[in-house]
Amino acid sequence: MAEPVLRSGEDVEAILKIALRNEHGSVQELRDRLARSADELGISPEALAQAEEQYRKEAKIDKFMVAKQAGFRASLITYGAITVLLNVIYTITMFGKFYWPGIVLAAFGVALAGHFNDLRQRPTINDRKFQLWLESGEPASVGMDTDEWADKTARERLER
Repeated sequence: MAEPVLRSGEDVEAILKIALRNEHGSVQELRDRLARSADELGISPEALAQAEEQYRKEAKIDKFMVAKQAGFRASLITYGAITVLLNVIYTITMFGKFYWPGIVLAAFGVALAGHFNDLRQRPTINDRKFQLWLESGEPASVGMDTDEWADKTARERLER
């Protein structure tokens, strides 16, 4: 049997839903089972609905954090590539003279440190970057405010 081609988190979720359905029945049966379990524990339907909504929000924030990590990794790779490129150019053209790549790399390093600091902060549901990410279709990576997804969303808002 051929290996399944997994292209995204949605593929994984779809496979897991199929496995759950095959193993435990339909989504409705799972929902009914959840409701029965909550009832047995004395949890009201309102509290269960509120907990489910909170779970969905937390899952979205988790997905956003994964996208932020992917954006940081991309920035880190870019920094590494630029470091190599600038040092090659420096070595070929001006070796032994003023080390000008240091200026560019230091500035980029400061921006990278800011990106890392942003990566460590978990957003709230009302966080502006999180809301922009949701509105832009939940892209797979998130960077700083100047990223394409934020610019695209800002342009769309201006056009309205």
